[in-house]
Amino acid sequence: MPRYDLALRQRWLTPAYVALGLVSFFWGTTYFAIRIGVAHMPGLMLASIRQTLAGSMLILIYLLKGQRLPNIRELSKLLVMGVLLLGISNGLMSWGEEYVPSGLTAILAAVYPITMAVFSLWFLPGTHFTRQLYVGMLLGLAGVLFIFYPNIWLGQQAHFLWGALLILLSTVSWSAGTIYATKHSITLPLLFATGWQMLFGGISLVPICWITGNIIPLRTIPAQAWWAILYLIGFGSLIGYVAYIYAIHHLPPAQVSIYAYINPIVAVILGAIWLHEPIDLRIATGSLITLVGVVLVQRSFQRTG
Repeated sequence: MPRYDLALRQRWLTPAYVALGLVSFFWGTTYFAIRIGVAHMPGLMLASIRQTLAGSMLILIYLLKGQRLPNIRELSKLLVMGVLLLGISNGLMSWGEEYVPSGLTAILAAVYPITMAVFSLWFLPGTHFTRQLYVGMLLGLAGVLFIFYPNIWLGQQAHFLWGALLILLSTVSWSAGTIYATKHSITLPLLFATGWQMLFGGISLVPICWITGNIIPLRTIPAQAWWAILYLIGFGSLIGYVAYIYAIHHLPPAQVSIYAYINPIVAVILGAIWLHEPIDLRIATGSLITLVGVVLVQRSFQRTG
């Protein structure tokens, strides 16, 4: 075997690249799992249970290891991060997936770099608009409009459009939370802090579930939904997020960002095979246009940021 082939194989089998592969695959499967869960229970409630249980598990692990409790200032920061990143963002996305197929949800969620770029240009110094950034944003939005234009212009499936709006708003909340986290550092161990964010995010959804009527008695939740929640906790929140944290600490951001383009592919394939979600030429074309736009935005943003 040529030496460069062996070196390439060893490179892609390093823990960092294995972690990136786990993120790229398992986070793509979470859209499929959420879709199964929301077929049997409200999406907001599913997100609340998922984040509360996952956060409690992480916190308990660290407390048993002797980790100190956060102080009031740290808790206040974690509360804001948790509500924006894992409460509102994940809650709205899970709610939206009640009305939007899992594959299209992943495509809409992939516009996150666009909303992130806009928030960064507004709130982070040293960033500015470039021609490539403009082109990428226009392509991304054009791709989304191309996918959903029959529902927009013909006034069809109001619930479908409501779901799409919820998913897009979830990317806005995630971007706002990311900017806040960037500007407010915390000295706690990263996964311990993440556990508190998950817990606060999950608890924050409880009153929203009551106000919006998105709640059912726990005893009426069927086994299929509980299996979906357990999968989301294990492979989405714990394994997936831990792998993501490991990857971003051992690989350049540009390489880690590839997960954002693989996730929709995984979600679309799983949705088509197992949930029989339709994929026609319009959806495929619009998805490709959207992803090209997102790639341009992310590359431009990495250079200007």
